[in-house]
This record gives sequence, C-alpha cells and structure tokens, in this order.
Amino acid sequence: MPVTLAEIVIAEGLLTAAQLARVVEVADASRLPMVVPLLRDHSVDEVALVAAFKKHLRITTLDPAKVEFDSDALRELSLDDCRRLRALPLSLGLYGTGPRLLRVAMADPTDTVSVAELEYLSDCQVEPVLVTLSAVEEMIETAYRHFVTEVMKRSEMVRPPAPASGKPAFVRPSTAPHHRLAEESAQLQVKALVNLLVEKGLFSRAEYESSLAALKSSEGPAKAPRVAKSKKAQSGKA
Repeated sequence: MPVTLAEIVIAEGLLTAAQLARVVEVADASRLPMVVPLLRDHSVDEVALVAAFKKHLRITTLDPAKVEFDSDALRELSLDDCRRLRALPLSLGLYGTGPRLLRVAMADPTDTVSVAELEYLSDCQVEPVLVTLSAVEEMIETAYRHFVTEVMKRSEMVRPPAPASGKPAFVRPSTAPHHRLAEESAQLQVKALVNLLVEKGLFSRAEYESSLAALKSSEGPAKAPRVAKSKKAQSGKA
C-alpha cells in the first residue's frame, strides 16, 4: 500500500516517473515541501490529489469553511515557519500524562520531514489533517491576522472616566497574564508586544522602525512650547 506522496502520485497516474523526478529536484533546490512544485509546476488537480490521499490513507480531512482559529495553537509556530512548511496549527491538546498534541492542517500529510520539523519547533506530537494547498496557504494568512488582532486587543488597558480626585484610574484586564503585564508602564507593554510579534514572524523589527519613522515624519516637527516672558524681563527690554 502506498505510504508516501511519490508512491501515491505514481499509483494514481497523476505524474510519470520522469515528471516526479523533476518535482523532487525542484523541491530540494527550493527547500519547499514536494507538494508545492507538484501542484504548481505540473498542473496536478488539488481535488484529485486529496481524493488520492483519502483513497490510500486513513486521514482526517478539513473543511476550511468550518475552521475556528485557536490562539494557543498559533503561538506554537511562527508565521514564517507556517508559510515555509505550508502548515497551520489548528488545536492544542494534552491527553493524560503524554506529550502535547498539536493538530496541523497540511496539504501533504505523508511529508515526514515537515512533520518532524513541526514537532521539533513546537515540542509537540503533530497530528496532520488533510486540506488542499491553496486552502492552507489562505488560512495561514487569515489565521495570523486574526491572531495579531486578538493579541493587540488583549493588551489594551481600559481607561474609565477620571474619579473625583482628578487622578486617572485604570482597570486591569479581566484575564491578566501570569507576569501581570498590566501593572507595567505603557511604554514597556508596547515594547513587549512588538518583541512578541517580531518573534512570531508577523513583521520584522526593521519594518516596525520604518513604519515608526514614517509616522513621525507625517506628523511633522514638534512645535516648541511658548514660554511667557516674566515682567522683569519685559521691563528690562523696555
């Protein structure tokens, strides 16, 4: 029974042996999962490939329309790694005393090299879930945009109207992190958030600094405050 992408493709007559050899060559040279050049360079139909996988494997398939993104799962892998491996974390679980289980959407569930790398990066046991290549690529971008929005919302502090004393009062978020970030200064919170997003590969520090410089430039130079002259200075000038 075929157990690899190459064996399944040959068994189903989706490519010839010569075409498959070229796919392997391109995948190795570009350091991409083999399923990418197979579908993009040789016009193999995605639906036909999914049907071939389902015929030869006992594998769970995913309906992209019913996916609910899991922030805990997304934290296990960076955006860059997901883009490179064409894999999206779906859910994170812990069963008994065993290792954590990370369910991951993949276009090639037989890609043992990518699965091993995903397990190394996440320190989890990985369970592949089958989905088309175009769907997993689209979901990766959507999921991490959703993740960034959620992280930013959770980091916001709620600022109610000032009390009678005139001093501003702050209300901590209902779910404070273990390190009690809400008690730190606003500047430190922003710095921590930027570091987290850079670490997750959502943008680079150079892109952040460029955006910050552009924002400062658009606001123009700060005007110096007007200082009222003292009566003594005014009389001396007179």
